[in-house]
Amino acid sequence: MVPALRPNDWLLLDPTVGRWPKRGNVVVFREPGSGILAIKRVAAGPGDRVRIAEGVLHLGDDEAWLLGDNAGASIDSRRYGPVQLDALLGRAWFRYFPVGRIGRLRRQDAPGVRD
Repeated sequence: MVPALRPNDWLLLDPTVGRWPKRGNVVVFREPGSGILAIKRVAAGPGDRVRIAEGVLHLGDDEAWLLGDNAGASIDSRRYGPVQLDALLGRAWFRYFPVGRIGRLRRQDAPGVRD
């Protein structure tokens, strides 16, 4: 997630899921297949369409398309496909360490996805 997040950033998570995922939110989730905790940005949410090499993918009502900010090095939905919403654990919204980087995480467009 470099440059938005760096190793050793400490984050506060909002585990309430009533109003997300929204495009541009940073979320913590369990990767499909492995269950490993990961952090990515929501590029598309339930019901959205995503352009992929094979054409257009229509996300279901319970799916999100998650991408890392560092597209060249990221393992994300381009590799493992849509992520079920029940795999999302929380929205990262605030960095509280290191001291020089304290502040809210901004919602922004994920790179490489337009519908």
